[in-house]
Amino acid sequence: MTLNRQNILDFFPALNEVTNKQWVDTACDIWIEAFEKSDWKDVQDAQFAMRAPNVPLVQHTNSVVDNALKVAKRTITEYNYPLDLDILIISGVLHDVCKLEEMTYAEGGVGTSKKSDIGAIYQHGFLSGFYAQKYNLPKEVVAFCVSHAGQSKLLPKTKEELILFYCDVMDADLHFMEANVPLTLEVD
Repeated sequence: MTLNRQNILDFFPALNEVTNKQWVDTACDIWIEAFEKSDWKDVQDAQFAMRAPNVPLVQHTNSVVDNALKVAKRTITEYNYPLDLDILIISGVLHDVCKLEEMTYAEGGVGTSKKSDIGAIYQHGFLSGFYAQKYNLPKEVVAFCVSHAGQSKLLPKTKEELILFYCDVMDADLHFMEANVPLTLEVD
């Protein structure tokens, strides 16, 4: 499969809400580069987690972004807190792009995954942060990409990071509960 910008815009409709179109193009370029460096034959084969088979990474990412956007908009409406929705959406779309390279097909084939050689070296989130910095995205995007992982010693420092963090953990733990495996808070 060849991955292109239109595919990514179709996978992540929230990108259409981002006002900074250069950031949208950059997020698409990052997904394309990470996919091209990965072992996945089709981006939709890439899995969210080894412990939760048959949960595509694209689906998890879209769910996290969609839920975070709903929480953020509700927070703006209810509390009038200032939130940067562009930062929130771009960070959400990129937070797990690293999994394209961190994981590969497991012996079970499509729907399963295992750590790749790169995934065995780098802490989860590092490559997402690396890409965000390499492509000159704002430091807030870099920070969230690194801090969202349970293994990270960094904690969310902005309201946008906090919203994304909890939406990511919630989505992950729903899949882990369904797979009858330990939850994020029990493992990380």
